[in-house]
Amino acid sequence: MGCISNYNLKIDFNKNISMKKEEFLTSLIEALELENHELNEKSIINLTSIMTLTLIVYLDENFNLRVTGKDLKNIDSVEKIIQLIGEDKFE
Repeated sequence: MGCISNYNLKIDFNKNISMKKEEFLTSLIEALELENHELNEKSIINLTSIMTLTLIVYLDENFNLRVTGKDLKNIDSVEKIIQLIGEDKFE
């Protein structure tokens, strides 16, 4: 017989998710493995297919934003990622 542990999960679907832009840029560098790059809002990004998949997961986990590769097709800068997320999500 297997044992199932009890987990206390709190899911707030109306949660207001926000992040400071500096934290966002740092975490984006880490997520996309751009450690040797400095990013700002005007930085150009050429997303590879792996980076696109990583960004899909990143946006879901950090902003509860569900996007597809098609949604990211025209993303070529940090500014466009911020616009996709929504300016209101940043402090």
